[in-house]
Amino acid sequence: MGTGRQTGIDCVVVGAGPAGLAASAALTAHGVEHVVLERGRVGESWRTQRWDSFRLNTPGWMNELLGEQARDAFATGAEVVQRLEKVAADAPVRAGVGVARLRQRGDGYALETSGGDLQARTVVVATGDQNVPRVPALARTLPDGVAQYHTADYRGPAMLPAGAVLVVGSAQSGCQIAEDLLAAGRRVVLATSPAGRFTWRHRGRDTIDWLVEVGFFDQRPRDLPDPSVMRAAQPIVASGGRSLSLQALARAGATLVGRPVAVAGERVTFDDSVTANVAAGDAFAARVRGMVDDLIRRQGLDATPPEPDDTDAPVDLDPPVALDLRADEVASVVWCTGFTGDFSWLDPALVDADGQPRHQDTAAPAPGVWYVGLKWLVRRSSGILHGFPRDAAEVAAAVRTHLHT
Repeated sequence: MGTGRQTGIDCVVVGAGPAGLAASAALTAHGVEHVVLERGRVGESWRTQRWDSFRLNTPGWMNELLGEQARDAFATGAEVVQRLEKVAADAPVRAGVGVARLRQRGDGYALETSGGDLQARTVVVATGDQNVPRVPALARTLPDGVAQYHTADYRGPAMLPAGAVLVVGSAQSGCQIAEDLLAAGRRVVLATSPAGRFTWRHRGRDTIDWLVEVGFFDQRPRDLPDPSVMRAAQPIVASGGRSLSLQALARAGATLVGRPVAVAGERVTFDDSVTANVAAGDAFAARVRGMVDDLIRRQGLDATPPEPDDTDAPVDLDPPVALDLRADEVASVVWCTGFTGDFSWLDPALVDADGQPRHQDTAAPAPGVWYVGLKWLVRRSSGILHGFPRDAAEVAAAVRTHLHT
């Protein structure tokens, strides 16, 4: 670590992914001088933790941060990186500078970085909470001969050894990776989880259009009757604007099983949650349709009748309770079990017992520190591209007020 010291920076933004670049653009718009520190390259997670066929599942009109694009465009991972680089070209980004420690000093903050020590009056943390792979302890009990990957490592079917693939987790990434493998002719066993879903079209419009209009993405934590919703995965939608469901994957050839609960030698045992997991997705889809239908009724809109759901064709579920990895020729496992964030570099006073940031909306408990890019930070959209600019604008306004107080 460098030993030089720089003082007098009004604001330091940590992270040059989309959340950090949104914060930088908002700070510039508010006339706040700042620097953006990025330990890797601009959009590092988008470069290194996306599979080859990845596309956004939000259309172009919802991703204003990425610049002008067709309303119904669904950018690939590579296109997202290219667009982030264009955004970063106008931002004061210092790439290759990691932050090892943030601590209070005087009326500001000291940052120990790989490029030297900095002193800042304010800090915006935009490193995200979805870039450190989570893998269950069960992974350590699998036989040595089984290749294991996480969503962050998976690039495409060709990288996996020949044979069937066990995909663990059926939220957004798990379902899309299962679809990717099936399209390549791979045999897939999908260990399911209770993730929500919705059909892409409803009553003549894209459902996601309706959801924005009905305020779905504006829901705040305090609006939720059940706070556990904040721990749930984003609803399943196929990349590129298509419906996707467990039933559709089963019809495409995937074998649906429950959650893996034990490994004994070559034998993996699953619980009996498949039916409940399918039902959870269907129940969420029904709630979404109900929200939209209610909006149509209240506003007296002239909307077409509902389109058929792809689950209207029933699927006969007869899930196996166990899998013999050798006999069933399962050569690899892809753990689609989610991500967390690394906040070990923050002042201990800023994190909770689980090491995650403590905050009230965007603000940390200590004056002069804010967050952008966390799930449910302010509202449902806070953790996706659609919500970053709005949260960043609120943070930039608060930074400017703090600096002039």
